[in-house]
Amino acid sequence: MRKLLLIGVAGATLLGAAAIGQAASAQAYVVYPTPAPAVEPGYRYDAYGRPYYDDGYRAPDVYVGEAGSAIGPALVEGYASVPYDRYGPDPNGMVAPDGHRIKCKLDDTYDGRLDRYITRRVCN
Repeated sequence: MRKLLLIGVAGATLLGAAAIGQAASAQAYVVYPTPAPAVEPGYRYDAYGRPYYDDGYRAPDVYVGEAGSAIGPALVEGYASVPYDRYGPDPNGMVAPDGHRIKCKLDDTYDGRLDRYITRRVCN
């Protein structure tokens, strides 16, 4: 029984080594060139005449943020539309991020700063 187990472990080891060898040889070793600087590196002066060191590299132009800012409001309109009335958004009956159901009611309170009663929506 031991011989059979020993032969099985040895065979699995050899098969694993062969698989690792094939995977290692399948990936070619490529040396990518360093990107060329946009400007010559060195000390520059800003608009106010202050010196600063410019290494010459610039961030790539990626417009993911601009696309998200345009698509985001369009998606929110369909998913998270909150009813709105003259007192503002009315999330009564919706589920809060922590999982509890939102309960709202209108409350008349005196505002000393405005010196009158104000109707506001109070949500719990």
